[in-house]
Amino acid sequence: MNQPKIDRRIRRTRLLLREALIQLLLEKDIKEISILELTDKADVNRGTFYLHYKDIYDIYEQIENEILEEFRVIFEKRCRKENQVVLLPIVLEAFEFLAKNIDISIIILSSSDSDFLSRLINMGKPKEKEEWQALFGEMDEDLYEYYYSFITSGFVGLLRTWLNEGRKETPKKMGELAGMMMEKVCAPNN
Repeated sequence: MNQPKIDRRIRRTRLLLREALIQLLLEKDIKEISILELTDKADVNRGTFYLHYKDIYDIYEQIENEILEEFRVIFEKRCRKENQVVLLPIVLEAFEFLAKNIDISIIILSSSDSDFLSRLINMGKPKEKEEWQALFGEMDEDLYEYYYSFITSGFVGLLRTWLNEGRKETPKKMGELAGMMMEKVCAPNN
């Protein structure tokens, strides 16, 4: 289904507001940002802001939703082919995406007010028994949730460390490292 094309001026205004919010979030917590401060930074008047968003949290939520949609596309494209959960391609693409969107990635991963990570983690969770088995092999099904929690927590920790250490490694190298670590944990029991 095709979405209606958004006027170029609207796209530009939203982009200015988004970029201004990201810059401000790198400096301070979302609770400390006023609409006046945001609109001044974006060089957009307050009335225009309210044409597009209810408040600061609305624009932030829309940014998160756009990123989640990007990840949904990655998951759908990479994860669920013939009931197989393919770790390496999804992890590589995730690191590349986060590197391209580094400022908002840092903000989202450092925020404790957001349920973004939970939503993202649940998005990638296997849905069918066959997907769980492809990922973890034959084992007690009651343990699947524990394995998944262990892997996703490790991935988030690895990602945070990479960001905190100044992204010394390339996204490709980090994706390969994460994939290698996950494959060791998820090696099906033969």
